[in-house]
Amino acid sequence: MLDTDALLRIAHDAAEAGDFDRARQCYESGAALGCALSLQSLGYMYDVGEGVTADKALAMKLYRKAWKRGSHAAATNIAILYREMGRKRTMFRWYERVARAGDGSAQLDMAKCYLSGTGLGKDIQAALRCLAAANASYYITEYEREEAQALLATLKPAIL
Repeated sequence: MLDTDALLRIAHDAAEAGDFDRARQCYESGAALGCALSLQSLGYMYDVGEGVTADKALAMKLYRKAWKRGSHAAATNIAILYREMGRKRTMFRWYERVARAGDGSAQLDMAKCYLSGTGLGKDIQAALRCLAAANASYYITEYEREEAQALLATLKPAIL
């Protein structure tokens, strides 16, 4: 029997080669073993219709299972699904969950919501706190960190 790391490697390689049936089978096997990354990856396949018919409800179900097993990326994808449904307040609450777990990318997304008033009222001070947390986070891409720094720089004149 393969372990989940091996299943994930095989699935990734299969997806890269365009063999989505093989990738799905490996993700399903990993998901059956409780692997959060397999659940999240399988959810993503159904979310975007990668090698399968898109099924947002199934994607949501898989993302929720992955979140319960510790996947921050799955929670971010849940937030995105809620945004697509027009449920901005629920989207924001999911970003909050991920941010509380230390995710800087979620802090950046929350800052953007505070700046635009998406899902809640505009709040420059809350946006600044989120941007500072995003900038200080280990869990953020370099591109997102640069975006957070650029937003901070544009807001400084507004707070002086």
